[in-house]
Amino acid sequence: SFSTVKQEYVVQNQQGGSGGTITAGYDFKANKEI
Repeated sequence: SFSTVKQEYVVQNQQGGSGGTITAGYDFKANKEI
């Protein structure tokens, strides 16, 4: 099993390039966002 999850999402701009990265995560052991 696992205790942490991290996800990164790359937003695409109108020209097809990178518009930045959104990062989200959660630590289940500590019961809080990372």
